[in-house]
Amino acid sequence: MDIVGILSHATNVGIQTLVDYLNINRTIALIIAFFMAGGISSMINKNFIIKYFGPETPKYISYMVSSVSGCLLAVCSCTILPLFAGIYRRGAGIGPATTFLFSGPAINVLAIFYSAALLGWDIGFTRAFFAIIMSILIGLLMAFIFKSDEKKRNFRIGKAEHISNRPGYQTIIFFLIQLAMLLIITASPKLIPVLSIPVYGGILIKHILTAILVVILAISVKKWFKSEETKAWFKETFTLGKIVFPLLIFGVAVAGIIKAFVPPEYVSQYVGGNTIMANFIASFIGALMYFATLTEVPIIKSLMELGMGVGPAMALLIAGPSLSIPTVLTISRILGSKKALTYLGIVVVFSTIAGVITGIVL
Repeated sequence: MDIVGILSHATNVGIQTLVDYLNINRTIALIIAFFMAGGISSMINKNFIIKYFGPETPKYISYMVSSVSGCLLAVCSCTILPLFAGIYRRGAGIGPATTFLFSGPAINVLAIFYSAALLGWDIGFTRAFFAIIMSILIGLLMAFIFKSDEKKRNFRIGKAEHISNRPGYQTIIFFLIQLAMLLIITASPKLIPVLSIPVYGGILIKHILTAILVVILAISVKKWFKSEETKAWFKETFTLGKIVFPLLIFGVAVAGIIKAFVPPEYVSQYVGGNTIMANFIASFIGALMYFATLTEVPIIKSLMELGMGVGPAMALLIAGPSLSIPTVLTISRILGSKKALTYLGIVVVFSTIAGVITGIVL
């Protein structure tokens, strides 16, 4: 294939990857995530976030809250980005914020149980163990490395008794509705099949439920929120979209091109054992490739059937969902290139270590 043919093929693959990526469920999930992040940025008391996610917060509180908050979301490394940007821009410390960023895709309950069901309970629970430990260690290490930069940020804490300037129940309901929408629209048909039952044509039960929640959310906002608050919410959502979405789309296309030019059979040739290099290769490839929520599990199962070792499989299971080219490009816009590349390096190193240990134990 000549250069023109290669470029043409790469372009076609990139476009097809975007078409496949922007299916109705993922597009809806991204829109919900952006609006939820815009709500965090515009409606949550900054002092409240600093109180629980700030660098001065006791570590057992901030890291527990950030890891739990992340693992409750069944989202991929891209969908978590607007939420991460929202809490970081609002005043969260880099440590708890990156713990949240890692824990969302890596520890979500659906992914853990799906891994156990398809790959075996030993691998599923080992993945859960390493992901939980790693989410906290990654955050602590990021906070340690960049503690001088954190001191330069403005973390003045005022009164933080209330989550926002409105009644607490209104704010909680506002976010719970959006969280329910996000969980419903991203639910796996293998684990919650009832949500994917067709109602009419391509419309599924999950789409009907999401539409009902959108109506409830609109009524709640109309009733409880002033017009300037709604405008501020929309403005923050648009601002975050401008920052995240272009790089996200570009990164997805690039990841698809890489995946097309590096076939699984070729990859498995280099990750069949449990050497440090095999685990590093699996971690590094996982950190660059994009995996939609839960899709890493059947891909890794196929690679294991082709000869991939259990250690590299674990390394790929941990690094794959939590990182991707879109993630690195986007967080470089939010945190800066130095912090983004450091985060990438830490995840790859920790995933490599987890893979080596898994290969020895299992």
